[in-house]
Amino acid sequence: MRKAGVVLLAFLLAFYTFNSQEIYKKDIRNRLVIQGIGIDIEKDGKYSVTIQAIDTNAQSATSSDSASQPPLKTYQMKGDTIYTTLKSVTETEGKIPLYSQNRIIILGKSITEENMDDVIDFFVRDVENGSSVYIAAAENSASEILQAKNGEEYISARSIEMGISSYEYDARIFNMQLYDLINRYNSSTKDFAMPLLSLKEKDGEKSVEISGTALFNSTKYREKISKDQTTFFNILYDSVNNTALSYDYDNNKKVSLNIVDSKTERKVTMKDGKPVFKIKVKMQADISEVSGGVSSAMEIEDIDKIKLAGEEYVENETKKLLNSLYNEYNSDSVGLARLLYICEQDFFKQNEKNLDSVLQNSIYEVEVELEIRRIGHEFIT
Repeated sequence: MRKAGVVLLAFLLAFYTFNSQEIYKKDIRNRLVIQGIGIDIEKDGKYSVTIQAIDTNAQSATSSDSASQPPLKTYQMKGDTIYTTLKSVTETEGKIPLYSQNRIIILGKSITEENMDDVIDFFVRDVENGSSVYIAAAENSASEILQAKNGEEYISARSIEMGISSYEYDARIFNMQLYDLINRYNSSTKDFAMPLLSLKEKDGEKSVEISGTALFNSTKYREKISKDQTTFFNILYDSVNNTALSYDYDNNKKVSLNIVDSKTERKVTMKDGKPVFKIKVKMQADISEVSGGVSSAMEIEDIDKIKLAGEEYVENETKKLLNSLYNEYNSDSVGLARLLYICEQDFFKQNEKNLDSVLQNSIYEVEVELEIRRIGHEFIT
């Protein structure tokens, strides 16, 4: 009887301990709700990891007004590996990290200019990080981005995430999500791109801006392209909708179009032992603004001039970018090697170790079809 009582007591104690642990984990005040993760490497080779998280203690003591931004707090740790460094925050804060609410991963210049294999390996293996989280490069350090304050408040990782997500309406912004980075990393060339973040200050106010797109070759940073060039990078990527495009036509008149739809077809054939990449872009656009007053661009002749000038402009800028990618930056960040692998496997396998040279000497043909959908309101006379 006494033995049974001891067993029952041990069971109840274990059950109580387990339940207490589960209650502790579920209590939001005991969780570190991560909003952003930044990774840098120090001169001594150790990782410096910066976390921006919701300050649950401060939030519980303030108004529950959901419209107000929750108070934020940052932590900076240092360690030999990313995993152990991230886990060390529990020792100092006494809270269990919650990664499911993470908005963005930022990689500092010290990371992107070196081999990123270990960093990508961590995020591939760590299942707690959502695969759809945005990933970006910092023009300098990741820590300065996540620890930046405008006045007394931190510039939130959520606002940075919203800036990147505006790529749906602004083709000058490129977006990279973790799952896409992993897919690119596992491709033949390990070339990819990601948005580039920089910290700006004007009239005493700080802001985090998307300053362009960072291009990578074999997981190492190669070059930055501007936001305007990113538009044509996205065209090659086949992701341009609801965005503005401005150019000159008919003796330096200005026109602005709203690209409402765009589709890019990419094909590859062989000619005289060289790959020929054929890129065809079909775009639909509305005329948003024309210099010369409301009477401009209302006649068929004017519309044709705008159409032809637009096709020539997109074609030339896309060719110019392709030349820069393969002859200056040595970066297949738009993934044409993958197309070569799918369509010309024998040639690809024979030249796999010499792909950079193959892509430099390939032929690139660009064809653009622009359809002007609307020119404005009809006028009643």
